[in-house]
Amino acid sequence: MTEQNENGELDASETVIIMLVQQYAAKFGITFSSSLMANTHHRKKLVQLMGQAISGQRGAVTDADVIGDDVID
Repeated sequence: MTEQNENGELDASETVIIMLVQQYAAKFGITFSSSLMANTHHRKKLVQLMGQAISGQRGAVTDADVIGDDVID
């Protein structure tokens, strides 16, 4: 999940995602499969849904919320 640049430092966007996951986990625990973060499409949807959950616009995020009608890899 974490990507490093050639200097071994985390990419800024990866750092933001890690912080978002930490905030989400503190509020809800982890309610989705972490393997979803490996898929770019699923990661974007996860980030959006976690942001909504943290801000109180929705409840906890599940695999079904992320995958929806997508075919499972």
